[in-house]
Amino acid sequence: MHEMECRVLSIQSHVVRGYVGNKSASFPLQVLGFEVDSINSVQFSNHTGYAHWKGQVLTADELHVLYEGLQLNNVNHYDYVLTGYTRDTSFLEMVVDIVQELKRQNPNLVYVCDPVLGDHGSMYVPENLHPVYKGKVVPVADIITPNQFEAE
Repeated sequence: MHEMECRVLSIQSHVVRGYVGNKSASFPLQVLGFEVDSINSVQFSNHTGYAHWKGQVLTADELHVLYEGLQLNNVNHYDYVLTGYTRDTSFLEMVVDIVQELKRQNPNLVYVCDPVLGDHGSMYVPENLHPVYKGKVVPVADIITPNQFEAE
């Protein structure tokens, strides 16, 4: 019997040291039988809870180029989209555009958003992301997984 493949597009952070974002999500999803395609929103030395961190932030244009490559090869078919940490408003807006396109292709697609804004009373990301999450991300998300600080 052939099982249907469930494919996830995971757009989250990547860290060299530690386990957050794509580094912590991909393996458990794969163990559960999901095929996971990962796009790293950032590549940092470690998560931003440390005193110091270094690395690169993927831009909206770079995200668009990666997604365009998937489109050109007709491999942009997903059952789930999972998003996490990002630092850039235009990147986040591009994520919304991609999710909306994927939902047009597959009306049953489930978008799971972990906003990753901050914790314990302090922000991990620039404040200008708040209105983008509130006005654009939340309306297209099917499931949102904020922590206590983010929910408030």
